[in-house]
Amino acid sequence: MSLFAFVKPVFAQADTGTADINLGEFLKLSDGSNVKDVYSNPSVLVNVVVKNLFVIAGVLMFLWILYAGFKFIQAGAQGKEEARKTLTAAVVGFVIMIAAYWVVQIVQVLTGAQMAIPAPAP
Repeated sequence: MSLFAFVKPVFAQADTGTADINLGEFLKLSDGSNVKDVYSNPSVLVNVVVKNLFVIAGVLMFLWILYAGFKFIQAGAQGKEEARKTLTAAVVGFVIMIAAYWVVQIVQVLTGAQMAIPAPAP
């Protein structure tokens, strides 16, 4: 039984009023493929979003560490304390991000559940 067996497809009303349009077939991606062919269920889309969020979080953490370093170099005693707090916040955020990833990996190994769905072949 499909996870989405209870969810009805979403249709948009056509301008002519004579037919319905299935948005999954109507909407196209940049390569010309239909949205429904690439993202067959929401879990595929969630995996893409989560992977991109990890990349964005990594970049933000790097920038935050650079900011703390500049603050440490430029400021006096009070600036060094603020830089230490900024660096601590960046490291704690990084640890939380890595811990979340590893919790999912451990649950996946212990339960045998496939949480990450591989990306569709181009």
